[in-house]
This record gives sequence, structure tokens and C-alpha cells, in this order.
Amino acid sequence: MSTIRVQYQINLADYRKASYYGLFLRERKPLLIFFCVMAFALLYAVGARFGLGEANPLVFLIAGAYLVWALLLFAETEKKIRVYMRKEDSLIGVDLCMTLDDRTMQMEIPNRKIHFTRAWNKLSAVFELNDLFLFYLSAQDVCLLPKRVLQVNEQEVLRQTLKIKLEERFSSRFIPKKR
Repeated sequence: MSTIRVQYQINLADYRKASYYGLFLRERKPLLIFFCVMAFALLYAVGARFGLGEANPLVFLIAGAYLVWALLLFAETEKKIRVYMRKEDSLIGVDLCMTLDDRTMQMEIPNRKIHFTRAWNKLSAVFELNDLFLFYLSAQDVCLLPKRVLQVNEQEVLRQTLKIKLEERFSSRFIPKKR
């Protein structure tokens, strides 16, 4: 892999996508249950409407409770995003520089005098989304790399490098899963 060096800024949309992706990673099972309950309640309501049985209000009460839970969960995430935006140490809109090579990823934040290097084998995980690469340094610390700052061939080279270096710790919907 040739060295890829990009300078960029994280915008609110990038941060929001990463925040919601993290939320869905942390709350995967409860959210899966939520979507199943909502689908069942919808089908149940349609069936009751077309005379396939009498509607039981308990089904709608349970679905309503799950809906309130999900809305509170999403509202909490939005609140955290807004709080982060207002912090003095927020990285939204700050100039960042990332350098990626065969062995390491380096992040530099010149305005904050922050510079660190992390070997590929020391990363917790990397996720590729439609618009972002998320480099998890730990469960709480993540570096965002928007795809808009990479050329198409750089994205493919980075994807293949991550696949080789991280193996199971790299997840991308652009690489078919082994069966």
C-alpha cells in the first residue's frame, strides 16, 4: 500500500452517522426486538382491520411502550451530539490530517498539537460505512475518515489493506462475507 495522506474536517453529518452507528452497535438486540415488535403490531393491526380477529389492546400498549423507549433512546443520542458540538474540545470543523501506510495509521490535529500513531494490529476494529471509515482505537475512542476526501482507488486500496491487516476486526458491506 502506498502512503495515503489526507487533510479534512469532520462535519456534523459525519459525526451524526458515526454516533448512530455506535448506538446501533451497542443496542443491537433491543433495537432488533423493537423493529420486530413494531412489524408485528403493524401486521396485527392490518389483520384486525380486515376482520381476521378482534384487536387486543395489550398488543398496541406493548408496541407503544417500545416506541416511547426508542424515541427516548434516539433523543438521548441527539442530546449527546448537541452537547459534543458545544464542547471546546469538539473536533467538528477542526482541521485533521490522517496518514495511512502499510503498518500504521497516524492522526494529527495541528491546532491542538495532537499527534499519535497506531499500528494496524493495535486497533480494536474498523468499520466501513457508505460515507465513512470508523477507526476504533478502543471501545470509546474512534477516528472518523470521510470517504469524500479519498479518491475511489484510495478507498479500494485502503479497504483491501484493512481486510488483510485486521481480518475479522474489519467490517465492510463492500466486501462479500465468507460462507
